[in-house]
Amino acid sequence: MKGYIFGLLLFICFNADGQDSLRIPLSGTMITLLGFGPDTSGILLYNMHDNENSSALAGRIVARHYGVRYYELMHNGKRNISFLLGEDSIHIDPNRIYTDTGVWQQLARNKNTDTLAFRLIASWRDSLQNALRINQRTMVFALHNNTDHNYGFKSYMPGGEYEAEAQAVCKGCVRDKDDFYFVTEFPILDKLCVGQYHAVMQANTTLTDDGSLSVYCAGFGIPYLNVEAQHGHLFRQMRMLIFAYQQLVRDQ
Repeated sequence: MKGYIFGLLLFICFNADGQDSLRIPLSGTMITLLGFGPDTSGILLYNMHDNENSSALAGRIVARHYGVRYYELMHNGKRNISFLLGEDSIHIDPNRIYTDTGVWQQLARNKNTDTLAFRLIASWRDSLQNALRINQRTMVFALHNNTDHNYGFKSYMPGGEYEAEAQAVCKGCVRDKDDFYFVTEFPILDKLCVGQYHAVMQANTTLTDDGSLSVYCAGFGIPYLNVEAQHGHLFRQMRMLIFAYQQLVRDQ
């Protein structure tokens, strides 16, 4: 399997055709939405944190192999997007702005209550969503990386930090708790639980609106799953993404 994946990786590295980009500025900060692959299937692969490089590479490789659309946000190489508004520096998490509540929460973290700042971020978000065509997707695959021991599927189990955000947890046989799926629908969970990987089902009726893409997709009935893996777990994340794609898309 590793030899096969390594071959795919080399193929992607030396064959960059099919790549395009769209610039979506935010208050003078240039943010690029980089796209790979055809946009004809209704499936979206998406990486939104500019420092989560393992998931970005996994997305590029798998999207190219299966001929689906993949996007990633590129800005400053960090998790958060930073921009100036007047004399104030504002920092927002690009996975916390998909609802208006999330935008206001991000501004609160910056100790900013300016409606102009809200409208600016919300307008940028709307432009991003239109480019991604989120509401027209038949399924959204988000790709994220985390750090060792700080966040994993056990965070959603009884006694965990996010226990109230999970409706169900499916424990797989892989040892690393940091590598897991996070999904918004039971049919997705059922198809992923037959594999070896951990999976968490979002509690859609009691969830906290933090502005994340999973919250947005659940609210609009858009099938969503996050393929979450520890930084540096490229091969694991690729295997997880390939398994999910085969279970949910290719073999249907």
